Amino acid sequence: MTEDRESLSRGDFAHAVRKDVDSALSTYDHHPHGDYTPAAFRHYIRRIALLDALAGLEFRSALDVGCAEGYFMALVRERFGVDVWGVDLSPVALAKAHYKHGLTVAAADATRLPFADGSFDLVYSTEVIEHVLDPDLMVAEMRRLARRTVLVTTPVSQTEDEHEPDFELRAEGHVNNFDPATVRRLFGPQATLGSFRCNATLAMIVGAGRYLPAGARDVFYRLDHRVSQRWGAPTHRVKPLRNRDWLITVPGLGGAAGAATAPAAAADDPQWRCPACHGPLQGDAQQQAGQPSEHEQSLRCASCGAVYAVAGGVPDFFEAVTPPSAL
Repeated sequence: MTEDRESLSRGDFAHAVRKDVDSALSTYDHHPHGDYTPAAFRHYIRRIALLDALAGLEFRSALDVGCAEGYFMALVRERFGVDVWGVDLSPVALAKAHYKHGLTVAAADATRLPFADGSFDLVYSTEVIEHVLDPDLMVAEMRRLARRTVLVTTPVSQTEDEHEPDFELRAEGHVNNFDPATVRRLFGPQATLGSFRCNATLAMIVGAGRYLPAGARDVFYRLDHRVSQRWGAPTHRVKPLRNRDWLITVPGLGGAAGAATAPAAAADDPQWRCPACHGPLQGDAQQQAGQPSEHEQSLRCASCGAVYAVAGGVPDFFEAVTPPSAL
């Protein structure tokens, strides 16, 4: 695979990421489920930051872009009592989300989401955009779908040359380096830029806190979040107080004009749509309502004729079985 971003095939790269994640998740879980897992301490820190940020928002429906096995989806559904849908590249991850948590999920590319404009009040994504070759397209898609708010978390680049893009997927697969200027350019002047995970308190968690019993370790996680929010900053001149993750919110653009600031209204029922043209899909009524039948094997776009497979109750919009006849 070439090291030049512009010459990379978007399709080939997405296939490589999908294969890599499927292979990894066949043997372990990316996110913790049930019992506490010290190795997944970053996810617990992110959970505190995400739930804290969402507590200040008003929403009745949400989409998780890059939902993995549905860990955050299940948390948001439980904590806020809202309808949460999810998309991810990995069929292995989605099967776990569907069967373990009963979540409504589908395979899809973050730059081509299978929904109509303004389908959700909230669209959020945690630690995904750094893996996407075209983050501007991902942000545009998320804002297209969100009536109210888009929320994204992603690692902070603490130096301009922190790492080279990992196009070969040799390590974590990060292909973007998000410094303050890049974040502002991506999300625009309306975005609120926050951050979390502080160098000093994170070191305490890594060294000791994550291994302690439940009550004691949670003190470390909460301390990290509070210190990060009160004293930390991505570009703090004191390195121990530099934060390591962005938490970015920006108004959605979906639905009617002014929807992002309009009073709360009952959310429309989301439906899967063709990612190629956003046309309606024909198939089992349960699938169209977000509860895929275990018996239907495909969904067909009524507008462009593209056909998408359904496996184990999870639609796969990553690639059409039958390409669109006309767009």
